[in-house]
Amino acid sequence: MTTHDVARRAGVSQATVSLVLGGNPRARVSAQTRERVVRAAGELGYRPNIVARALVQRKSYALGVVVPDLSNPFFMDVVTGVQRVAAEAGYAVLPGDVRETSPGRHLDALRARQVDGLILEGFGALALPEADLADLKVVLVDEPSERFPGVASDAPQAGRLAAEHLLGLGHTRFAFIGPAIDVYTFRMRERGFFQALRAAGLGLSSDRLRRVMPTVAGGVQAMRALLALPRDERPTAVFCPTDLLAAGALKACLTAGIAVPGEMSIVGCDDIELARVLTPELTTVRIPARELGARAARLLIRQLDDETWTPRPGKPLPVRLVVRGTTGRVEGIGNRE
Repeated sequence: MTTHDVARRAGVSQATVSLVLGGNPRARVSAQTRERVVRAAGELGYRPNIVARALVQRKSYALGVVVPDLSNPFFMDVVTGVQRVAAEAGYAVLPGDVRETSPGRHLDALRARQVDGLILEGFGALALPEADLADLKVVLVDEPSERFPGVASDAPQAGRLAAEHLLGLGHTRFAFIGPAIDVYTFRMRERGFFQALRAAGLGLSSDRLRRVMPTVAGGVQAMRALLALPRDERPTAVFCPTDLLAAGALKACLTAGIAVPGEMSIVGCDDIELARVLTPELTTVRIPARELGARAARLLIRQLDDETWTPRPGKPLPVRLVVRGTTGRVEGIGNRE
């Protein structure tokens, strides 16, 4: 089936069919005509020829997405959100991560495939000079920029929610296990956490501040160091700005015979699927990863479809505390300063 067949069925010109099925946002077609064309296409089983459309419009109908680690469920959820919106708009998605391949090499590969635009998560955005992105439409995820539009979650609020929850349970001895990489969203989660502690008149000694790789192994390593502190100096509550770190912290506690939450409370951040299958289930702050990806894709596609449109800064996506089984009032270690 071709657009000519659809045009005959709908009783319109082939040019009108192309405008409707091409998704042109500036196409001046009445809602009634648009509905006739879509219905005729469905009845005939018409499928657009993306390759032909790409040649005519000089577009590849492909989007690149670069994230730090595709094995991390949080970033996979971001990519899933991108793919859902992109597929609806007729775009393919080419994802890549920077665990073992540099952002520059990914960018070279995506250029070779002539992607129309690029979505970059924070770490990738930091690693690529802006000059390398000069000829691309770019949207950033959780990384502010004066040059490129972006989408973000309320990272400071995530840290505040974690601290306020633990403070509400009566904890006064805290620890923080953070990623040893300088990424904006992690810094903001950390900032929100410490702001809430300072507002309560509390601080954090340097031996309770640990920076490791943002993995389960990193969380195990950091928690073992915290548990090695003298008994009356150990924290009773720990905030980890990723669920993977929190899972490692939980594993280290259970291996050492430390009751969670009886002797140690742990809060993560992201609310990946792993948080719901741990025992006990992980208290965490839910970050809407799929919606971040979906918003980034909508923002990028809107720019690609309408070059006259100027994006405006949007509000950060809200985050939410999810209380499960790893937090409670301290019992075993004691909670005096």
